[in-house]
Amino acid sequence: MKKVTIILVAGAMLLGCSKPAEMLPEHYYPEEGDSIAVISPSALPDSAQLEATMNGLLEWGFVPVAGQHAVRTDRTLQDCYDDLLWALQDPSIRAIYCIRGGYAATEVMDMLPLDSIRRHPKPIIGYSDITVYHAAWTTLGLPSIHSSMSATFMDLPEDCATMQKQVMMGQMPNYEFPAGKYHHDGMAEGRLIGGNLATLTATLNTAYDCTKTDEPFILLLEDVDDSFQSAHRSITLLQHMGVLDKMQGLILGDWTDFTPGTCYLGDSRGGAFESVYEMMFRQFFGEMQIPICSEQPFGHGAENYPLRMGEPIRLTVEQWKAKIESL
Repeated sequence: MKKVTIILVAGAMLLGCSKPAEMLPEHYYPEEGDSIAVISPSALPDSAQLEATMNGLLEWGFVPVAGQHAVRTDRTLQDCYDDLLWALQDPSIRAIYCIRGGYAATEVMDMLPLDSIRRHPKPIIGYSDITVYHAAWTTLGLPSIHSSMSATFMDLPEDCATMQKQVMMGQMPNYEFPAGKYHHDGMAEGRLIGGNLATLTATLNTAYDCTKTDEPFILLLEDVDDSFQSAHRSITLLQHMGVLDKMQGLILGDWTDFTPGTCYLGDSRGGAFESVYEMMFRQFFGEMQIPICSEQPFGHGAENYPLRMGEPIRLTVEQWKAKIESL
């Protein structure tokens, strides 16, 4: 197994990258010199985000090509769809780099036939609202990359950005981090699915619902700027759909800027919740006999390390450490 140099960062060890998975279309991942579409099939970015992304990809050795409607303030959902379809169908484009998340990905994805992705397989890169596209790619058996977007070239720590470039070019990440205050020891293997909680719930029971699988999976959940009660509602939906019963392991990423809200403080449920992580463990995950780690640097926090969605991984949680290994 090929490994890159071990990189040490505060509180964590990056074990490096291994070879890409087999059975993917030939040349699935871009190489230096290849063209990458830069689009936003979600919320509207500003020109500074587009410029940072274009310049950053150019510095990495790629040829960035902006979508026609990437930052047009008068664009429509049809324009967002057209940019995504162009990025898929243009044979010179080797990957799709999203500028930002936000909201609208479900509306665009509902317009896009899955065959359009299947006939033109190439990785899509982003997170947050881009979770919608990760679900679609995973449903089709195609890997995608959960990572920062324009922020990679604006304020992301250098080691996160360096790892992101490696993963974009086909290497697979292996990580070891502290397991977080709320964790459960164990080991499990399965395909990595999920992403942003609020967005993932919008994909349930759609044609691109990645949780509708008989294969074992490990679930990634992160979210931002919401309340405990909203998180509880969304996780309850996953519970009712049987997702929690099927998952073999759970990675709780960054849950950034969460507040108790006004209606779900925990007072009538054993005492006030000290954090969103404690709420989730007390109400959902605490009794589960599967490996669980929390406070992992995937999501909207200051650090956002890249992950390959839809790929098989091994999650090992023991001795207050969480190890995520690509298989």
